Amino acid sequence: MASGTRPRIIGAGVTELVAAYCSRRLDPVEVAQTTMAAAERAGRLYQAVSVLNARDALAAAQASSQRYRDGTPLGLLDGVPVSVKDSINIAGLQRWHGSRAYDHLPTAVIDGAPVKRLREAGAVLFAKTTMPDFGQMGSGLSSQFGIIRNPWAPALSPGGSSSGAAVLLACGVGPLAVGTDMGGSVRLPGSQCGVVGFKPTQGRVAYDPPKLIGVAGPMARSVADAQALLGVIGAYDAADPLSLPGRYAAGEPLSSPAGMHIGLWSRVGYGPAVEPEVMRALDDQAEVLRRAGATITAIQEAPFSPADLAAMCLYYDIKAAFELHSLPAQRQGLVLESFRLEIERAGRHDAMTYLRAEAASNAAAARLRAIIAPYDYVLSPVLPVVGFPAEVVGPGGGGRLDHLGFTAWFNLTTQPAICLPVTLSPTTGTPIGIQIAGRRFDDAGVLSLAGWLESRRDFEIPYPFLEQGAT
Repeated sequence: MASGTRPRIIGAGVTELVAAYCSRRLDPVEVAQTTMAAAERAGRLYQAVSVLNARDALAAAQASSQRYRDGTPLGLLDGVPVSVKDSINIAGLQRWHGSRAYDHLPTAVIDGAPVKRLREAGAVLFAKTTMPDFGQMGSGLSSQFGIIRNPWAPALSPGGSSSGAAVLLACGVGPLAVGTDMGGSVRLPGSQCGVVGFKPTQGRVAYDPPKLIGVAGPMARSVADAQALLGVIGAYDAADPLSLPGRYAAGEPLSSPAGMHIGLWSRVGYGPAVEPEVMRALDDQAEVLRRAGATITAIQEAPFSPADLAAMCLYYDIKAAFELHSLPAQRQGLVLESFRLEIERAGRHDAMTYLRAEAASNAAAARLRAIIAPYDYVLSPVLPVVGFPAEVVGPGGGGRLDHLGFTAWFNLTTQPAICLPVTLSPTTGTPIGIQIAGRRFDDAGVLSLAGWLESRRDFEIPYPFLEQGAT
């Protein structure tokens, strides 16, 4: 290995790692070993890891190492450690979908579509990450994994449902993670753990089995790294009939937002009020854009009502109840009790009730689309509060979906939306993120605007990185 300043492994980004591989200052095998050791520790401390992928990861790292020696790397992610959420299949590994009810299943026999793309690119899949039961909570409570905790403040929730993915990134364990998002599940933990979480346009990332509102999305500590991951996993796959043709291609970096018309959305119409610290973070980002020449217009109308929340909750609950009742009867009692009792009630409704809830939810989503149609992008909170205790489903004693008002509706409108960490709370010391949403198919524009704002951030996020080499 070449001499010189020894690069870091914990906390390193994609470009940093690849440059070290090319200069022979780091080897993918050493990086994989160090990353898995750190992942094991993050699993013990914060319940972030579903299962390590040791044998497969080392084999992939060895093959990558040989390619770098031969001067034939496969691309920007060759040898780069990537974690994958428990809900996505990796051949040879268990899939619990967050729940002890699936503990009886054999290991997966096929790779999910994003995993196939990562293997083709030479990435090192070092671990699967934890999540709540069925991925149906914006918190980190799991009957299989226990209480998943935020490394910034272990008494607080990391958000959900891509909980463990965000925790590993905040700990500096790997530069990339693949999460999934059906109501905010890459963006909510992104905000609470201080990482980028991007929900792409529906179909931009092939996802199997396919979902009408659920997507797989990249998570990282920087917009550039998230975009690099999307460039690999954002490709067509016939396994998903909703998959868009071609492959994601990044646009040119944004030089200025001058001339953009951006809506500022801060009122949902239900759920917890936006806390002052969150509102200040949002206003500060709006001011940065305004000073750069963007037109910022406050959206005065609250698009939704408690009735819209009730319809959306029922829509999601019946989906979860279907999954519950698809399990053998003797396994159903293993699902997290509070969650199980809630969705069991939904399972008693008939098909007409489900279709009414779906229609009402779609009508509410169409209302949001009409309200934001005049704007190039919409700036909003990710969630209305800074954080909440790790042991509860959400803030303020509300339901498990009450705090998803700014995120979940963009799943129903199928538009791209990103969480960008922008500041730290002076009260808790934990991160606060804002959300940028764009028009359908404008994934590159959303990422470019987020990257521009990220470049204006006047501090380096002091992530709670695990000490390299610690056990």
